[in-house]
Amino acid sequence: MKHFISLLLFGLLYITAASAQNKISATEAAQILNKKKNIQLLDVRTQKEYADKHIANSVNLDWNKKAEFEEGVTNKFNKKQPLYVYCLSGGRSAQAAKALTEQGYTVYEIDGGILKWEAAGLSLEKEKSSGSKGLTLKQFNALTKDKQMLLVDFHASWCGPCKEMAPFIQEIAKKYTGKVKVVKIDVDENETLTKQLGITSIPVLFLYKDGKRTWKHIGFADQKTIEKQLN
Repeated sequence: MKHFISLLLFGLLYITAASAQNKISATEAAQILNKKKNIQLLDVRTQKEYADKHIANSVNLDWNKKAEFEEGVTNKFNKKQPLYVYCLSGGRSAQAAKALTEQGYTVYEIDGGILKWEAAGLSLEKEKSSGSKGLTLKQFNALTKDKQMLLVDFHASWCGPCKEMAPFIQEIAKKYTGKVKVVKIDVDENETLTKQLGITSIPVLFLYKDGKRTWKHIGFADQKTIEKQLN
């Protein structure tokens, strides 16, 4: 009986904790932000990313700078009110949301972050000088016309799985020299292209053969999985 009660209490605690952390779509978040004033909105990206573009009325605290992040959260946010969190594609915001939920905040994570926000056609605040950056779609399409196989790695410097994949992406480039051309594209430096290609999360791998895309992989892929496609 005691064992049953313990399991029941554990289940209730688990449900309570889980319910304190929720995911909402970009569209749902936009509707809430438009209806309510003084919303607690947290952008967990880097200062550089935030300066380039962000959701209006958000507070920027870099998740990767843990001490500053913790201090900023304590000073700026009220646990009695909902806290909305986002990043570029969802990796950092998921980690931050979990940590904040454990600290007693009721967290709403904006699913897909900035990438899905833009894909939904929602507005962002941007620097006046910001504009088209990186490769154009025309330049990218020209790359894919090469007779060699082309492996394109869409990544970012802050992306954990991207960093984990980097060593064997480099190894593949060396191993398949003359057979496969490997191109790495930083999504932060190629924002317009990323949007045009419909990329809303990273890492993403594209493989082209004879000018046609034959494979697309979203998320972490190990070396064996990638080489299977190349062979």
